[in-house]
Amino acid sequence: MKQYEEVINTVGPFGRYQKLQFLVLWVISGGTAFYQVGNTLYSASADHYCKVYDNQTYADESSLKNCTIPYLLEGDGISWDKCQRYDVNVSQGISAEVCSSQQNETISCDRGWVYDRTWYENTVVFEYNLVCENDWMKQLSKSIVPLGNFVGCLIFGQLSDMFGRRPIFLTSLVLSVVIAIATSFAPNYPLFVVGQFLLGAIPHALYVTSAVIVTEMVGAKHRTMVGSMIHTGFSVLYMIFGVIGLLCKGNWRHTQLAAGLVWVLFLPSFFVVSETPMWLMRKHKYAKAKRILKRFSKLNKTTLPDDTFDEASEIKVVSVDDDQQTRRYTVLDLFKTRRLCIKTLLMCFNWFSCSFVYYGISLNTDQFGSNPYVTFILAGVVEIPGCLLAWWLMKMIGRRWSLAGFAIIGGIALMLSVPPKIVELTVAIAMVAKLCLTAVFAIVYLYGTEIYPTVVRNAGVGLSSMSARVGSVSSPFVMLLNVYWGPLPFIIMGATSVLAGSLALLLPETRNKQLPETLEDGETFGTKHYQKVDRDETEMDEQPAQSGSAPKAYTELNETE
Repeated sequence: MKQYEEVINTVGPFGRYQKLQFLVLWVISGGTAFYQVGNTLYSASADHYCKVYDNQTYADESSLKNCTIPYLLEGDGISWDKCQRYDVNVSQGISAEVCSSQQNETISCDRGWVYDRTWYENTVVFEYNLVCENDWMKQLSKSIVPLGNFVGCLIFGQLSDMFGRRPIFLTSLVLSVVIAIATSFAPNYPLFVVGQFLLGAIPHALYVTSAVIVTEMVGAKHRTMVGSMIHTGFSVLYMIFGVIGLLCKGNWRHTQLAAGLVWVLFLPSFFVVSETPMWLMRKHKYAKAKRILKRFSKLNKTTLPDDTFDEASEIKVVSVDDDQQTRRYTVLDLFKTRRLCIKTLLMCFNWFSCSFVYYGISLNTDQFGSNPYVTFILAGVVEIPGCLLAWWLMKMIGRRWSLAGFAIIGGIALMLSVPPKIVELTVAIAMVAKLCLTAVFAIVYLYGTEIYPTVVRNAGVGLSSMSARVGSVSSPFVMLLNVYWGPLPFIIMGATSVLAGSLALLLPETRNKQLPETLEDGETFGTKHYQKVDRDETEMDEQPAQSGSAPKAYTELNETE
């Protein structure tokens, strides 16, 4: 019975068909940045102070502000109160008598707030007054997206392993468009939050599924490249979203609507993205796998032998009982054997640490300059060298040492952070750490798709990604510890990253290895009992693309082993 690596090398491990699918998935998975980081602009805040009459506009300096807003002198500057105003009636106009009668008596902002709209025309914060005592509602709207990621990975990862990659991909794509457009018309804050939760769950599930598809549709030699480069799409679309926000003048409804309308352009991918032959072969759907592989060979200008699945079909009928054919694997299968359980826990902790530190750093990127859109775009720019470095190092030294190196260096950089008063140096160190954690993200996505067996691959990646969401949700709360000691949050995050990187060295290397397919493969992977034969990249390059029969890629275990 031919195995997947044999078949994919016969039709072309990374031919025109796979390149076309990769390009489509690169764009679409990158577009999930619109929803993953969109709330940064939707719920953006700005300087504000109490309103004292209807239709009042913001002014940085004015006699009205001097008369109605308490302030403190701090060095050479003035700190204006954002949540209180003097109890003074200015309906008859400003006068010395009115201002002098305030007697330092203050009240809350009973008439609402005025906002600095220099960069933002209208955000959720402006529209629903999510400031002062309502500031927690702004934080909720920001944390609800990673919470949606958490739920989406748990549900859709399992569904993808049960029903296939393509159905979940297409369902997620359509739902994302509908929900994004509907959310732009949300009539109140609760519905906006519900929309953000769904846009955290569904598009992120599409992102994870896309990462699995590009890994399963190519030969082993190309897994490093496609698994790494798929993440550069996120960085590029991250920057493009900043431009969309600028063109929409910071109006959250227009920006959200634009995000949904752009995704309408992705719908024709229905005719391009196909199910992965690897998944179909694992499910014994050989007829469908053969049809898709023929598409591969036609566009790749290779030949798929007619007898590719003859032996497989015979084995399916004679040797495999109905229970084995119809069994559905779940996340629980990842924990039923000792070695696979340990690998799963180590991978989940690395995903948790990566997201925990990455989002912790991202909370401080507003220290760049004064233009929030430039800051937003720069935050995407620094991710590209991180992805490229991850790709190069994974190809040169492997996944394990690359993951450990980036995680440890990034963690040490955070722990060496200087006091906040040296802003430029603090930001520079934080951005080095962010570059390293971006590289870790690229590595763990590929590492996870390789280390988990095919039968539970999407569930495993979904579980790992769910662990990452725990990190991103908890990260803001750790930042609150700076009230006790400024560097404490960075020391905690840095130590977590160093620990995760060190533990990653216990994982088996997957570079140039045959992917595990069954639970038994997953248990023995990384040990001398693993039955797949490893081949270096030179050997893979020498495999003839149009050979009538692929070279033998597997050996049989000696029964005594």
